[in-house]
Amino acid sequence: MIKLTSPLFRVLFAAVAGGAWVNVYAWDAPALAAPEAARLAGPWAAAQALNAERLGAAPLDKTEFILDDVALKQHRKFAEYSGDISGRWIGAAAFLAPQFPKAFAAFPEVMAGFPLYQKADGHFGAEQHLPAIERTSDMPILWGNGRLLIGLVEVYDRTGDTNALALAKRMGDYFVATDPVYDKPENVRNVGGSYADGFVTCYFSCTEGMAGLARVTKDQRYLEEAQRIAGLAATVTNFDGIHSHGRLCTARGFADLYALTGERRWRDAAERDWRIFADRHLLPTGGVKEMLETKCVRDEGCAEADWLRLNLSLWRLTGEGRYLDAAERSLKNHFIYQQFPNGGSGHRLLHQVGGQPVAFNGLSEEAWWCCGEHWARAMADVARTAVTSSPRGLFINLAIDCDATVAGPGGNWKTALRETGDGFTISLEPAKPVKAEVRIHRLNVRSPGAPDGSVETPKGFKVRKEPDAWIVSGTWRGVQELRVHLPAALRVETVADGSGILLRGHDILAAHNVPANVWLTGRLPATRPVILWSAALPATDGRIVVPASLTPDADPDRPEQWRPLELAPLRAQGATRQSQVAWFSFQPRPTSPERIAALLASGH
Repeated sequence: MIKLTSPLFRVLFAAVAGGAWVNVYAWDAPALAAPEAARLAGPWAAAQALNAERLGAAPLDKTEFILDDVALKQHRKFAEYSGDISGRWIGAAAFLAPQFPKAFAAFPEVMAGFPLYQKADGHFGAEQHLPAIERTSDMPILWGNGRLLIGLVEVYDRTGDTNALALAKRMGDYFVATDPVYDKPENVRNVGGSYADGFVTCYFSCTEGMAGLARVTKDQRYLEEAQRIAGLAATVTNFDGIHSHGRLCTARGFADLYALTGERRWRDAAERDWRIFADRHLLPTGGVKEMLETKCVRDEGCAEADWLRLNLSLWRLTGEGRYLDAAERSLKNHFIYQQFPNGGSGHRLLHQVGGQPVAFNGLSEEAWWCCGEHWARAMADVARTAVTSSPRGLFINLAIDCDATVAGPGGNWKTALRETGDGFTISLEPAKPVKAEVRIHRLNVRSPGAPDGSVETPKGFKVRKEPDAWIVSGTWRGVQELRVHLPAALRVETVADGSGILLRGHDILAAHNVPANVWLTGRLPATRPVILWSAALPATDGRIVVPASLTPDADPDRPEQWRPLELAPLRAQGATRQSQVAWFSFQPRPTSPERIAALLASGH
């Protein structure tokens, strides 16, 4: 937990996306980098560029297609979710169009089309017959309008487009006017629905857009409506069987309300939802299923993006390092693996053993109507959060490849982060010589009792270790480089039944469908393989080979019961990987490196 009395954190808070939020945080949050000043690099930049290319490719290269969920002319798939694609697409474009102008060339034309289709009461989509609620038609309208509302707010935030704000305000008026219809506890029971057209999915997720509208307009009516919707949402505490994307949008709305109002109940609601997901529904890969139920055997890119963004938001709300750890676990595993070969995102199938996911089992379908756009929006947040700043110093939050220029002590600082084999490097260049502190988040990536990481600095700098950070202080001039060395030993995380995953840093090691692993990945058996491992086992290019067996009580003294299994980081090979199968859950047994070497040398 960060010490709130530290002078490093007595800083002024800057806005998330252009407007001034109330400084009500549990700590004095640093400012995010401006979107135009933060750029991913290396493989992260390649993934983001591939995703942007997909958002500008067929069928998303046609203005009419994007707008069909409000125009209802072509009646393409899911057009009844009015504003779903169009709202997400313009939200992504608001942040990424300057960087990827070709992919978002249709942005001005799409924005010009919205006024043609807004209804007299402010909503978009089919005509309604309120106060009677028809779940199969009205819930998709609520969901889509919620996505469009936050998209319009983000366009106004980023571009100052007053037409976008006018559209958003009319939508806000619709939600205020229909509160007597929707904001009723009995709707949770009577309207029902547990999938994408469920009441708890579609109505509560509108909180995010209403909170954003209240922030940019300072109109009390919109704030009060956001709080009324959120108040009903907070009464739902059992997430079994619900749509994870919908609930995570709601949780992010809680977080936005706390940032806007300072009312502790909204922070409590956001953190309560986080705990429910973390304790009951989080997969070992750092992601979640599409539906929060055992029988569900696929994920959803939108939900992975939501979980990542919720953790980044909660870190800014609280300053607690556990949220950065959860964000990086998700980012470097489930989230990045979720990208499809064409750059989009969607649904991946999960292979389960005993009702628990143990492997990714190929692609289900690309969700060009939601996941690709939501994935893009999360990547924009990642780039802006990697390096943040305050008047006293800089905050290094994520160990990824990223270049950013941020406002810090003495003016703008140029920063560059690059991953290395055992950690990452940090290059810093202030505008002029200046005394400052740089806070580096200490990733929770070691086993209890194992050696800790370290920071290598130029001469003259001091390093102070706090529970979840290294604080590097001194006089910065010219270009200075820090090298962060993270624990390199392998470690295992297990659960009550003895099953577990193998990690190095935040990277989960998985068995991809390479020739050496076909005996496992080519057949996907109904049992977890036993693997032998050692913390001292060396890696080659991030890969290790371990003895593995499908015999539950396999004997290390019987080499014929064991086969070699190659493990590599789950994110290995990038989105264009040849195979979409990866096994990540095992029955791990510790042993000596010598025993492992002997079994592998036996040739079985």
